[in-house]
Amino acid sequence: MRLWQVLEKGADGRAVWLGSITFDRGVGLSHDTGQVTRHIAPDIDAERDLLMRDLRDAGMVRTLFQISGTGPTLLGRNGEGDPHYTDGEIDVTGLAVDGAKRAEPPEILPPPPLIVLKDRIWHGVGNAVTQ
Repeated sequence: MRLWQVLEKGADGRAVWLGSITFDRGVGLSHDTGQVTRHIAPDIDAERDLLMRDLRDAGMVRTLFQISGTGPTLLGRNGEGDPHYTDGEIDVTGLAVDGAKRAEPPEILPPPPLIVLKDRIWHGVGNAVTQ
């Protein structure tokens, strides 16, 4: 997981962070530089979903919603040529204040109807192609 602070203070007065997560399935040599680099697993949504589930289970999420990112990608490749696929959604979370575990479940804001439809189609196509 990689994190970058993008704002010192957001709307609620707390720092705003942007993150990215992938599963590093191995190491190899860079095609461009010859240096040692990491190779990622192709299902990049799996790590996002696992992180969000772990944060919810730990009582660290106040709010959760999704926004559309790059859009669905079925046959993507990263800079090192590793294949990847994604539904293109981005999870946005408001985390617990000062790391205090929450007893109540997070407020989960539903995605817009068009995103729900796109996700149904995407998961049907994605499952058929990746199996």
